[in-house]
Formats: sequence, structure tokens, C-alpha cells
Amino acid sequence: MKPGLKARVLTAVIGIPIIILILIAPAWVMLIAVILCSLAGLYEFYSAVGLIKKTRLLALFGFLGGAVVPLCHMMPPREIFTCAFLFLFILFLVMLGSHRRVLITDISMLIMGLIYVPFLLSNILYTKQLEYGDFIVWLIFVGAFVTDSCAFFAGKAFGRHKLCPNISPKKTVEGAIGGIVGCGLAFLLFALIVNTFFKPYLGGASMNYGSMFVLGLLSSFAAQVGDLTASLIKRQFGIKDFGSLFPGHGGMLDRCDSIVLVAPTVFLFAAQFSLFI
Repeated sequence: MKPGLKARVLTAVIGIPIIILILIAPAWVMLIAVILCSLAGLYEFYSAVGLIKKTRLLALFGFLGGAVVPLCHMMPPREIFTCAFLFLFILFLVMLGSHRRVLITDISMLIMGLIYVPFLLSNILYTKQLEYGDFIVWLIFVGAFVTDSCAFFAGKAFGRHKLCPNISPKKTVEGAIGGIVGCGLAFLLFALIVNTFFKPYLGGASMNYGSMFVLGLLSSFAAQVGDLTASLIKRQFGIKDFGSLFPGHGGMLDRCDSIVLVAPTVFLFAAQFSLFI
């Protein structure tokens, strides 16, 4: 086994059980995990765009926001709006007081980082709060990881046509299709497992196979858009990986690039269309 592949496999062997433990742990454990992942991801993003090197004080405001945004899932809308307003007001004061050093582009990158990392990742917490959320939240990680694996193997076996050669040269149309089909089937399998072994915990409800298959297709599409978006950001700023936190896998954002879009996809779909009958 190649050293790079060995490192990826070892990281996965260690990482997957940790994710499973977080998913079955009390909600506060998941909250802490989301906050830590958000801060790590923000550090990588702000480093990539040069915000930390240019204005560390501004980056500190970003980290403060990264710790607070996940907590918003416990607040009513009025309090969330108040916090967001006060945060922006302070940022504008900082920009006015340091207008020679802090530019509107710096503020834009700070806010973009907060949206891209903690806001999107916080949808994991919102998903867990839904009815049957303890089951639905698993779909976020199933969607991201199954898409990545199926796209990789389908691309290796059948890849002929480049998907986005200027953004990610190794990705193929065949791999993308394999990821979407594989994720749809994985969601059907997940529904079958839940309906077979966990129905007593659902109060007689059952997962809707049709809705699950559609959500699987949408989640896979979102995962691949997230992956390509991260590749585009890295290409524009001239870096190979966001970090080196996970050997063979890169940094936190390299592992969460799919999850950041799958999480809101699963949450919004499950909130609007019932996955249970």
C-alpha cells in the first residue's frame, strides 16, 4: 500500500469511530465538536486568504463569531438578530478606526468565513433538533462520505470525461454520476436498516423510501458542489490543502468541504418534506 493511501486509511479508521461516538453522544458533545471544527476550519480559511497574516485582531473577531454561531441554534430569532447586528456594528467601528489597515475586502473575507464554516456546519445541530433528528443527522455524514467514496471508485473504474478540468483535473463526469447513484442507493439502504431494526424507537413511523432516495441524490450533488468549491478556493489562493491536521486527508476544511453543503441540504429537505410516514 502506498504511504499516502496508508495514511488516508489509518486516519479513516481512527476518525470514523470518533464521528460515530459523537453522533450517539448527548447533544452537548455534538455542540462542542461543531464549535471545535468551526474554529479549526476558520483558522485554515483565514490563513488561506491571508487574513491572519494581515490583521490578527480582525481574525480574532472571526474566531469569536465562530464560537458563537453554533450556539445560535439554542436562541430565538430575535436574539440571533441582535447578536448579528452588534457583531457587524463592532466590525464597522473597527474598520472606521483602522481604515488605513482594514479594508472592506478584509471584512468581506471575515464574514465569508463565518458563513462558509460555522454557519453551514451549524446545520448539523439544527438537524439533530428535528423530530427523529437523532436518526436524520446520520444522513449528513453518510451523504458526504458515500459520495466521496463512490465518486472516487467510479471515476477510477469508468472515468473518461473530465468534469471541471480547470478546477479539479482528476474529477470525471462518470465519477460524479457514480457518486450520485451510490449516495441515492446508500440512503435507501439506510432507510431499510432503520425500518428493520429501529422501528420500535420511531413510535411506529417508517422512513419513506421515495423521499430518502431523492434526498440521497440531492445530498450527493451538494457534496460535489462543496468539494469543487473548496478546490476552487484553494486554486485561487495557490494552496494544495487547507491544512495538515489529518494525515493523508489535509486539513479540517479538506474533510468538511462536502459536509458544509450536505448539512443544510439534509436539514432543509427534512424540515420541509417528511422523511417518515
